[in-house]
Amino acid sequence: MPTVVDTSFSVNALRAAAGAPEIANPVVTFYAKAGEDREAFMYYRKRPTGNDSTVFVRFRVSKDALLTRPDGSPFAPGDSILITITLTDPTRLIVAFAPSGLRFSTANPAKLKLSFLETDDDLNEDGVVDSRDTALQSLLSVWRRETAAAPWVKQASILAIGSHEIETDVGGFTDYIIAW
Repeated sequence: MPTVVDTSFSVNALRAAAGAPEIANPVVTFYAKAGEDREAFMYYRKRPTGNDSTVFVRFRVSKDALLTRPDGSPFAPGDSILITITLTDPTRLIVAFAPSGLRFSTANPAKLKLSFLETDDDLNEDGVVDSRDTALQSLLSVWRRETAAAPWVKQASILAIGSHEIETDVGGFTDYIIAW
């Protein structure tokens, strides 16, 4: 049973770290095509002292992932659809996906991977980064909400603390956030 949290932001969302680079491409569009693997990326801007930019969002649509269009009609081999990923809140790092109503296969869902490398390490906001923050980090999950007025729902997620990434299956489009 998914955990539901009210919309007054009692969900504990990660926040962008002070001094974190801006997102270089806050709106990403690409075509997913039935029968072909496709993926899209949203990146942080490169730091002046860094070798490369950091991936914030990686979204993968496998060749068998597309199930139905927003109108409910099925995809035929070779059919494509334009997908848009938008960073709607650069502080809480909320990403929105469109078109609403697009559905993915439960056997081969789309995959969403989010990086929390550039987020504030003081998760409990007490002014000190310590073992309490580390303990909270182990509780991170991807959460989703259907509309801005809907409650946040916890997704089953795979957390890779060492690489600062979290991944979840995507069955349809909505808003997503990293929280506990």
